[in-house]
Amino acid sequence: MSNFSIPLVADGSPSAVGRYGYFAVVIALLVALFYVGFIVTTDNTNLATTNGLWKTPSVSAWEHGGEAPPDSGGLLYFPAYGHLARLFPDRLMQYAAQAPVVTFRKMAILNGIFGGLASGLVFFLALRFSNSLPVACLVTLAHAGAGFVLLNSVNSEDIIPAYTFFLGATVCFFEYLFLNRVWLLLVSALLFALAMLFHWTTMPPGLAAFAAVVILVLCRTRSGFLIGAAWLFLFACAVQILSLLIFPRLHIPIWALLYPAKGARAGGWVGLSLEKIQYLIIGIGNYFCGANNDANYQTGFQGSHLRFVILSWVYFVPTLGASFVTLLSKRSAPALKYLAVFAIVLLATGEAGAFYSQPQDPQMQIQPMFATVAGLILIGSRYRFWRPTVRRAIGAGFLAIALANGVSNVVWLRAGRGGDSRSLTDLHELESLFPWSTTVIVCHGFEGWTTWQFVVARKGDSQAFLDRSIQLARPFTTTRGISGQEAAVDIKSQIDGALAKGLRVVATPLWTETPEHFVASLTTVTEESRARVYDGVLRNSYRLGRKWTTGEGPFVELLPAERAPGK
Repeated sequence: MSNFSIPLVADGSPSAVGRYGYFAVVIALLVALFYVGFIVTTDNTNLATTNGLWKTPSVSAWEHGGEAPPDSGGLLYFPAYGHLARLFPDRLMQYAAQAPVVTFRKMAILNGIFGGLASGLVFFLALRFSNSLPVACLVTLAHAGAGFVLLNSVNSEDIIPAYTFFLGATVCFFEYLFLNRVWLLLVSALLFALAMLFHWTTMPPGLAAFAAVVILVLCRTRSGFLIGAAWLFLFACAVQILSLLIFPRLHIPIWALLYPAKGARAGGWVGLSLEKIQYLIIGIGNYFCGANNDANYQTGFQGSHLRFVILSWVYFVPTLGASFVTLLSKRSAPALKYLAVFAIVLLATGEAGAFYSQPQDPQMQIQPMFATVAGLILIGSRYRFWRPTVRRAIGAGFLAIALANGVSNVVWLRAGRGGDSRSLTDLHELESLFPWSTTVIVCHGFEGWTTWQFVVARKGDSQAFLDRSIQLARPFTTTRGISGQEAAVDIKSQIDGALAKGLRVVATPLWTETPEHFVASLTTVTEESRARVYDGVLRNSYRLGRKWTTGEGPFVELLPAERAPGK
C-alpha cells in the first residue's frame, strides 16, 4: 500500500500544488465570506426549499443544551449543527425582522462556511490534476457559482456539510494515490464516514465511485485490493465509533447506520417510473443555471426556467463527454482515467438514486453533478498543451461564461430577498385570521408558510401542528403506493372529522387553483393518473364559503357539500 502511487503530471513539470496549494485556504475563506454576505443581505434562508427550516427545532434543542431524537438519515447533523450554532450569539442573528428563534439563520451561516470549504477543496483537486493555477481558478469559479452549489450554500438546507465532507474524502483518497501516504487513506475514510452520518444519501454514489477507482487500480497492481479493503474497513470503523461517541446509549449497529430506518420507511413517489424523466431533465437542468427546485413540471419547462434547463444541459453534455473520452483514450494518463471513472460512476449511481426518489431536488443533484466539475478538470488537464493563443482565447471565453453564470444565479436568487421577514409578517396575519384553537387549515404541505407555523407558531410541536393542519400531499409522502382514491378518503375523513367537532376548515390550494395546476403540483410525489383521481374526488366533495385574500395567497372556507351557505 505504501509503495503504490500514480504519476503526478504527464510532462514532468514542477507540481503546482507545491507552489499554490495554500491558495485553497484563501479561496475557501473568500468564497465563504461571499456566501455569508449573501445570506445576511438577502434575508431569505429558505430559497427554493424550507427543508432546513423544518429541522430548526431539532437543531435548536441541541443548541440550547437539550437533545432531539436522532435522524437516522443524518445521525450527526442535529447534534453537530446544534453545537456549532452556539458559536454565533443570537443578537448577531437579528439582522432583519426579529424572530423568536434564529437557529435557522445560524444554520445558513454554517452552510455558507461549509460551501466555502467545498470550493477550496475543488480548487486543490483541480490544481493537483491540471497542474495549472489558471485552470484551478476557473474550475473553482464555475463550481462556486453553479446554481445548486450556490443555493445549498446560502439557504438552511442540510446537504452542504455532507457534500463538503465527501469532497474532502475524495481529495484525500486521490492524494493517497498520488503520494502513497497511508494516513491520507485513513483521513479519507473518516471524512466519508462524516459525509454519510451527516446525510445518508451521499454514501451509495460515493462508495460506487471509490470502488470504481479501486477496480482500475487493480488493473495496474494487486495492491488495489488491499487499498480498497483497508479503506472500506476504516470507513466502517469510523462510522461505528462516531455513532457511539455521539449517541453512546443507543448502541446503533453498523448495518442500521448503513441502511437507516428512514430509507427503509421512505414514502412518497419512491420507485422507478418513466414520468420522472421530466423531473430528471429539470434537476440536471438547474444544477449549473437557475437553481430552481421545480415541484411542478409545467413551470420547469416554461419561460426563463426552460432557458436555464437548456443552458445547464449545454454545460452538462461536454463536461460529461470529457470523462468518457479520457477513459476510452489510450493516451490518457492513469491519474486522469481514475478521475474520469470516478466521475462517470458517481454520476450514474447518484442519478439512479435521484431518479428513484426526487430527481429535481437540489440536494439529490449536488453530489452526482460534481461529475461536471471533474469533467472540467479533465478538460483543463490538456490546457497547458494548447497553443498560447488558443489557451488565452478559451480561458477568456470560459472565464466570461463562469462569471456570467455566477452573476446570473446570484441575481436570480436575490429576487427572493426579504423572504424570511415577509414570511414572519404573513404568519402573524394567518394566525390572526385563522386562530389555531378554532381553525383547521387544509394545505398542500410544501408551502413555506406551513413550515413557519410549525417552527414559530407551534414551536416545533409536531402533534399540535398536525392537529390543526391537513396536508394534501401527506398521504402520498407517508404511504408508499397509495392510490388516489385511498388518499382522498384519508383526507375526507380528516376534514369531516374537523367539521364534526365544530371547527372551521379553511383551505388552499386545491379549491383555489385549476385542476391542471394542482395535479401537476403533486407529480413529484405520485403518478399524474393518481393525482387526477385524487383531485376529482376531493374537489366536488365540499362547498365553498367565505373567501380571504392574504399575503400567502387566497384561502376559502370548506362546508359540507349537502349544505349550502346560509341554508
